[in-house]
Amino acid sequence: MRFVLLTLLVGLLAAPAGAVTITVPDEELGITAIQQAVDLAAPGDIVLIMSGTYDSVHSFETPLGRRRAIVEISSDIFLLGAEGSDVEIDHSEAEYGILVQNVSESAVISNLTIVGGESRDKGLLDDGDGRFLAAGICCVDAASPTITDVSIEDGATGIVIRTESGSADSAPVLERVVVARGSHHGIFIYENGASPVVIYRCTLVDNFDMGIYVSGGNAEISNSAITNNGKNGVHAYLATPSITYCNVFWNDQVFPNQGTGPQNYSGTLDDLTGIDGNISVEAYYCDFVGTAGYDYHVCLSEPVSPHHEGGEGGVTIGALDAVCTGCQSPVELSSWGAIKALYRR
Repeated sequence: MRFVLLTLLVGLLAAPAGAVTITVPDEELGITAIQQAVDLAAPGDIVLIMSGTYDSVHSFETPLGRRRAIVEISSDIFLLGAEGSDVEIDHSEAEYGILVQNVSESAVISNLTIVGGESRDKGLLDDGDGRFLAAGICCVDAASPTITDVSIEDGATGIVIRTESGSADSAPVLERVVVARGSHHGIFIYENGASPVVIYRCTLVDNFDMGIYVSGGNAEISNSAITNNGKNGVHAYLATPSITYCNVFWNDQVFPNQGTGPQNYSGTLDDLTGIDGNISVEAYYCDFVGTAGYDYHVCLSEPVSPHHEGGEGGVTIGALDAVCTGCQSPVELSSWGAIKALYRR
């Protein structure tokens, strides 16, 4: 699930003259953990991560108290998986995979996978607000990174954004991010700056709670797939996020509201199906149920996925392009057996 986008290339070209590339691992420098390289990097430098699983835990002060993470970024660096690499950050023993504090949009996180955080009990226990306590990426203290081509799988909350209310610059940009099969929300936005959090071409699929939860924050959600999440697709509280050209389909399947159908939009949001390019139709992922490793690309034909070139300007809706043919629907809406299959691991 890794791509090198034009946006990433533009970002690399924007790196200041004299920027240094620090590789992980680096035997000569004694670098084995990503945090060691990050600590050596100056603003504009590139931390380039080679294939491997990284799970070294470190402790940091945050506005939420002292927290553990595999990596903390607090300056405008580039944190990149090497092209063609298989980089996995495993935070099973830490609250966060990547903790981001007080950086601008010039900080870039790209081309890697985050797993872990599975200790939460599927959102069923009051664990002191677990929306904040375990996440693949946590952005706090006016953190506004650019996050592209990142997959967050089998964790708790995918991305937490709890930055500064009223600050113009605390608004991360998320592009081509996949959050799948988490035990809490896909993306949880709890306050941010005056500028909206940008969620563009992302895929939020099969998470236990909300696909996207915007609480007192500001977001622009476009060309994104928000499907098959256990509770609501997009939920807003004291907020009215902009939603355009998204497929918000068959959410609210853990505790469905009998007689009302899937709760794709909830809270302060009316049903936006058919408005501003939004649709609610079977997505036809290449492999939704995991028989071939959970593949959220979409079908080119037999049938053609509505995601394929269905977004604004003809882009494919969601983080991943259309690559397969002959897909079968993962669900039959009238089949309880199909519903149970959605949550079978």
